[in-house]
Amino acid sequence: VEAAKRDPFWGAVVIALPLTSVLAMSWLYFDTRDNVLVTRFARDVLVIVPVSLVFFLPFLLEARTRLGFVSNILIGLGLLAGCVWVMRRFLP
Repeated sequence: VEAAKRDPFWGAVVIALPLTSVLAMSWLYFDTRDNVLVTRFARDVLVIVPVSLVFFLPFLLEARTRLGFVSNILIGLGLLAGCVWVMRRFLP
């Protein structure tokens, strides 16, 4: 948050780092020692990340919609849930 206060770009760079994925993959590997499982996890994250970008659409449209923060968060979460449901339902 502090980096974003100074410069939103650098705040975004910090957030975009896959720190959670690194931690989750490391934990999964050390718990299971299963490279195949970790590889499947990494593949699924790679597929889901582009889909998750729909969450940001309401914020990008804020200048036109003027819905406010809470509405944008709720709409973004709804879009994300819908896209993940469609992806899970129709993709193998």
